Amino acid sequence: MGVTVKDVAQAAGVSQATAARALGGYGYVSPTSRRLIEDAARSMGYRRHAVARALASNVTHTVGLVVSDIENPFFATAARALSDTLESEGYTILLANSDEDLDREERLVEAFRARRVDGLVVVPSVATKTPHLSDLVSAEIPLVLFDRPVRGLKADVVLVDNKEGAKTAVEHLLRLGHQRIGLVSDPPEISSSGERIAGYRAAHEEAGIPVDERLVVLTGSTQADGYRGAKQLLERAKRPSAIFTANNMMSVGTLLALRDLALHVPRDVAMVGFDDLEWTTLIEPALTVVRQPVHDIGRHAGTRLLARMNGDRSPPRRIRLPTEFIVRGSCGETEKR
Repeated sequence: MGVTVKDVAQAAGVSQATAARALGGYGYVSPTSRRLIEDAARSMGYRRHAVARALASNVTHTVGLVVSDIENPFFATAARALSDTLESEGYTILLANSDEDLDREERLVEAFRARRVDGLVVVPSVATKTPHLSDLVSAEIPLVLFDRPVRGLKADVVLVDNKEGAKTAVEHLLRLGHQRIGLVSDPPEISSSGERIAGYRAAHEEAGIPVDERLVVLTGSTQADGYRGAKQLLERAKRPSAIFTANNMMSVGTLLALRDLALHVPRDVAMVGFDDLEWTTLIEPALTVVRQPVHDIGRHAGTRLLARMNGDRSPPRRIRLPTEFIVRGSCGETEKR
């Protein structure tokens, strides 16, 4: 057992309540008593108990972060930027992984509430309004969503213009002369993916080219899912001449499928991916991508949460950041103007 407040109080010759106020940093304590208590605590090696301090002050200086897949480099990078923003203000980040599982997400949010975190940042598994997040808003627990909104939920959200980013990528392939453009994506129930699928369709519609639904493969969210989906697409008797992948996990899975089928990029199949990570320039040819401002997403989410934890009661904000289209070698010839 460590040294307790009661031990310090006895050594200093004061009541336990007085010692608790002095050591917890709340309430009035006379200068003489405070000096006696601090001297006793120092000599006895007393350490303040974080949980007890939180119970007294109702502030834990902790924030819960629920992401869908921490192995996804996009979320790892955004989490780092979020952490840097919050830790600079004295907060500790508690990280949890939902695996795109709504039941698991609900349990994690409840666990963080039980730990009395000061606020939460959540990457929601589904785009529909869910009770566990609505309860946070009703309880006035600071909440920021990032990467994905939830319809009808009155909470701040930080995301990018997914539809426009995807539309720009597919338009580029169409201008290169590709009319059979495959899509490999995770489910549209994930709102960011749904928006990217909409961008793929909008590019076709504006070009007057009907979408061949046989070229649209919607799969799970892992790299292995992307591999299976891309392989299914590429093994068709009439495969696509180009592929757009809706996120970096789908991009890696697709590249592995292309390799295993001995297909060359861009000679056999041109490719554009959503997400620009370090590996996209280390392969040959480098991957043409839609770049998200990942650090800015994490930073803005942290800034909004700090504002809410500091008492900001303004209407919820939707911060939608622009993407950038980066042309590299995976598309082949220069775009036809």
